[in-house]
Amino acid sequence: MAGRLAIFGAAGIALGALAAFAAYAQEGQAADAASAQVTLKAQEIVAARRAAYFLSTQAVGQIKAATEEGGDLRRAEAGGRMLANWAKVLPTMFPEGSNVEGTRALDTVWSDRAGFEARAADYQRAASEVARIAAEGNREETAKAFMAMAATCHACHTAYRKE
Repeated sequence: MAGRLAIFGAAGIALGALAAFAAYAQEGQAADAASAQVTLKAQEIVAARRAAYFLSTQAVGQIKAATEEGGDLRRAEAGGRMLANWAKVLPTMFPEGSNVEGTRALDTVWSDRAGFEARAADYQRAASEVARIAAEGNREETAKAFMAMAATCHACHTAYRKE
């Protein structure tokens, strides 16, 4: 039970961080990751990352349902926006010292930081494109954009995540 509570606590942290970041980004201001102060323990950061990744799989599911199963494209738009916001903040969820037991992150997250951040930026652009096209109401093009976005996920996972 305590483990579940820790996961829900981490999910709350991740949700709060994503919501705050989304509001901040929507105001047209760039996030200043360099000024952020990390006050969580490494294991808490890993738990927050896991929770945020779990939430991102839910957004992917929304997009997939809208494109493959004929669902409401507004859900794909919302999922794309959520993933774009997550991609903007994703690198900040991997500070130095958070490569601890239980993480699936490879050392390359830190040793190839520029590459990691570039892949996150690719993900952000691709997710934004999903949202933009879904807002136009074009299911076929949204599906193509979704596949392109999925390729950015795969490229990052291949280089920076233990399978």
